Amino acid sequence: MRKNARNLLVQTLAAATVAAGAYGVVSVNGDAASATSPSSYGVRGIDTSHHNAHPIRWSTVKASGESFVFHKATQGTGYRDPKFAGDFAGALGAGLMAAPYHFYDSGTGAAQAAHFIRTVKAAGYDAKRPGQLPPVIDLEKTSGRCPAGVNSSQVAAFLTKVKDAFGISPIVYTSKDFTNTCLGGKTAPLANSPLWIPRYKSGTTEPASIGGRSWSIWQYTDRGSVSGIDGHVDRNVYKGTLTQLRRLAHLAPTTGQPTPAPGSTPAPAQSWPVLKAGTRGTDVRTAQHLLNAAGHHLDPDGAFGPATTSAVKTFQTRNRLDADGIIGKDTWTKLIRTVRPGSSGEAVKAAQAQLAGYGHNIQIDGAFGPATTSAVKTFQTRNALDADGVVGPNTWNKLVAGTTTHTPAPAPGTPAPAPAGNGKLTQRQALAQLAAAGIKRPVGRTSLEGVRARTIQGVIALKKASGCTITITGGTESGHSTKGTYSHANGYKLDLRTRDEGRCVTNWIKTTQRKGAPRGKDARWYGTLNGISAEFVYEVPRSGGVHWDITFK
Repeated sequence: MRKNARNLLVQTLAAATVAAGAYGVVSVNGDAASATSPSSYGVRGIDTSHHNAHPIRWSTVKASGESFVFHKATQGTGYRDPKFAGDFAGALGAGLMAAPYHFYDSGTGAAQAAHFIRTVKAAGYDAKRPGQLPPVIDLEKTSGRCPAGVNSSQVAAFLTKVKDAFGISPIVYTSKDFTNTCLGGKTAPLANSPLWIPRYKSGTTEPASIGGRSWSIWQYTDRGSVSGIDGHVDRNVYKGTLTQLRRLAHLAPTTGQPTPAPGSTPAPAQSWPVLKAGTRGTDVRTAQHLLNAAGHHLDPDGAFGPATTSAVKTFQTRNRLDADGIIGKDTWTKLIRTVRPGSSGEAVKAAQAQLAGYGHNIQIDGAFGPATTSAVKTFQTRNALDADGVVGPNTWNKLVAGTTTHTPAPAPGTPAPAPAGNGKLTQRQALAQLAAAGIKRPVGRTSLEGVRARTIQGVIALKKASGCTITITGGTESGHSTKGTYSHANGYKLDLRTRDEGRCVTNWIKTTQRKGAPRGKDARWYGTLNGISAEFVYEVPRSGGVHWDITFK
């Protein structure tokens, strides 16, 4: 591999080295000549940069057995790797532990550190979030020459500034040749940093120690092969255990590592909504946020227009999917990214948009804080998921495709919920399902006693599709017409408010549903919500009280 690609691997190794220093990983001093081969170490990783072939299929890399990756972020005082932000997000989303590295070049150590810090923070890196390993500095020669102006004092300045910014000593990728010829053998500035050391020669001899300290990460080839990356890639091993490295990356010892999201395969029973040009609603807004997380720049307005179509086709091409511009199961499973407490960015906004659509009172600010964690756990409990507060593939599927609401187990003595379809619900059952979906109790004396389960699922699907607040003003109570099968009394109809927050529903119906012939003097639209047919009538009674009269079949 090119040096810049190797630098990324160096960063990964350095991060592992930090783990040794910070969390009690085995510390080995002195040379380890004629020890063991790289294959004897079980924790493997890679490093990448723009020199690697792209796109990189990060979920495949993770599935192949790699545990960590370091990405080149910057070089010198002005260069930014164009693939860094996307690769860093993609690797974390696939469940790899990851960190950025800086290729030390010309310029003062402090200036280079400032450039590195600004760049990686902008990509969401702070060395504290789950899956993030410590930062890395790559100290190596270019074309056999030392970087201009490099010395131990400048390296110390870089390390100090980065440690002050992130609260942990950076991993150092370097060699004995570099420290001897470029630093004059002065290795004191590296004393608190784990060492990532290259050695490509055949045999079982490990890298030589530096300053009396052995390696924590060993880069053993720059011509390796890993599933998910075309061409050669730098490969590394970590001296400690996977538990130790996970601890360094703020992950639990045996659980909690980011679950593979892009490219992961949902359980067979899962299904995903199909979105295409002309579609509107929360799911579209979610997809737009996820596309932005993949490097696009869409206005998450919930409308699937030309810009979204173009972004989807580009995303599909990069991920080796059929570039039809339609978001179906395969595209969804590439788009989703696992997010958890401490995560931030567009993927978090996507999850928050879904949760808000279910009625959770959270801000769509891209920060996975306590309110979002609580909302996720509540949603998971209501949908029979493990309430761990982590939005992984299964939770994503329920958020995006879950128009059928799962309610908590009934209290002792409470009748079991009626089945979907023509089954009738009690008032208590209907209210429980609406509450679980984030729909408030109907206003006034509105009754839902005897409403069809399918009707309740239809209005829940309406909320999900439109992203609007739903206010029910009419149900099965007396006072409505009882003529015909599809009446309020028989549980087929609900009335919804059109004023105030109801304007959102009005706008959604009139702009997304198929307009039909009026019913008398009242305008009428038709549509399908999660397989449930809906007739929307903009009813203007003579006595006043304009509302939507909606029939679910």
